Amino acid sequence: MSIRIKLIITYAVLVSISAAILVFAGVTIVTGLIAATVDSVFDEGESHGAIMKTLDLLVELRQSDKYSPEDLKNPAFIEKISKESEFINGGIIVKYQDEVYNYGELPHNETFYEKLQPTKDFEGYDRKDPEDERLISEGGKKYYYMDYTFGTEDEVVYYFVIDVTSSAFMDSTGGRWFFGILLGILVIVMTPLWLIISKDIIRPIRKLEEGVKQIKDGNLDFKLETDSKTEMGDVVNSFDAMRQELKHSIEKQIRFEENRKELISSISHDLKTPIASIKGHVEGILDGIANTPEKLDKYLSVIYQKSRDMDQLIDELFLLSKLDLNRLPFEKSDIKVIPFIEGVKEEMQLGWENDNNRIEIHFQNSVDKETSILADQTQIKRVFVNIIQNAMKYMDKENHHIDIEVAALSETVRFTVSDNGQGIPEDQVPFIFDMFYRVDESRSSTTGGTGLGLAISKQIVKQHNGTIKVASKLGVGTQMTIELPKKTEVLHEENIDH
Repeated sequence: MSIRIKLIITYAVLVSISAAILVFAGVTIVTGLIAATVDSVFDEGESHGAIMKTLDLLVELRQSDKYSPEDLKNPAFIEKISKESEFINGGIIVKYQDEVYNYGELPHNETFYEKLQPTKDFEGYDRKDPEDERLISEGGKKYYYMDYTFGTEDEVVYYFVIDVTSSAFMDSTGGRWFFGILLGILVIVMTPLWLIISKDIIRPIRKLEEGVKQIKDGNLDFKLETDSKTEMGDVVNSFDAMRQELKHSIEKQIRFEENRKELISSISHDLKTPIASIKGHVEGILDGIANTPEKLDKYLSVIYQKSRDMDQLIDELFLLSKLDLNRLPFEKSDIKVIPFIEGVKEEMQLGWENDNNRIEIHFQNSVDKETSILADQTQIKRVFVNIIQNAMKYMDKENHHIDIEVAALSETVRFTVSDNGQGIPEDQVPFIFDMFYRVDESRSSTTGGTGLGLAISKQIVKQHNGTIKVASKLGVGTQMTIELPKKTEVLHEENIDH
């Protein structure tokens, strides 16, 4: 599954979960706040009504003839006022000098009493900001109070106190709960996203970074592996494939450079030998050593043969160069297999047989007369000539014979050329198609040849979309197998008029 699809699915699921949680949390919080607000409004409304009722009562007492400062300090009077005020979750506290009267459901301790401070003096002047100081805390609860100061000389302060803990608790706890839910949602949303990003993006990128550093340091002997099946995993695998191709390219370049050096050395050797021979015979003629017509003819014959060898070497080097550069044009035509092999057999036998050493070439055919290949006849013939010539050169048996077998496969025609020669050592078999390679390490020229025949043959077969293989056993003989594609029924472009 791709990263894009994973992220889309994860996003959709998490959005749905988050929306459900938010709706649930919102409904719960709103419901709780409404309930708490309703309770608080009713409680505070009733308490405020009681306070206003009490204040009205005190104002009325103060303005009436019944008012007496002594009554304000009378516990019985205070208790009566408290009962008439009908406080809910609250009460009345009266401070007079060192005396404190507490009526209602309020804390009875000095700390609480000290927090109750009058906001105005008996003349009505503000002593502090009432909005900032009227909310106090005690014993884990919150209280809101209103006060009124009586007296001219000795102040009597009435505190009307209401318990507002439920409302404050709801505000603080609800807020913490809401933010806690938001934090939980954030964790729920981020965790799977982080896992996806870490596994499918961050880890592969780190592997790529590691690979880039390795290549930068010149090290290509490492392998990048990832268990990710996403696009980033494909990128890592492609990067590792690029590394392998780069490594193979560098190795190929190194081998090419080594082959180039070896080629120069081989060309120098194969040219130096005939040139030295030509030079020596020319000097012999100039020095008068060839002082008879017979010697002169012999010297000139050697010079001519060595010149031909050099000319053949240059021609084959030029041919091999064009093959390597894919610049050799092939004039392909329909070649009937049976007549073609018969012609090669007869030509090779006539060109090689003599009175003392006769080589028999046997042709074993298992194809019909219509079987054909599409090839350049001249170049394919060169392949068979090179192979048969090599077989003839390295014969070491009394009875010399070469077998050519032709068989038709599903899509190709297989040619097998076998001899009973001296064979090739097993460790040298992989190199016989290399340029200038000869099994004889001394590079003796007694058998002739340039050492390029099999290299040219391999290139020709390869550019005909065929294959060539060798199998050999020392002391028994060598077998060359060539497979070339059959000619199909499709006409060539040059024969298509429309």
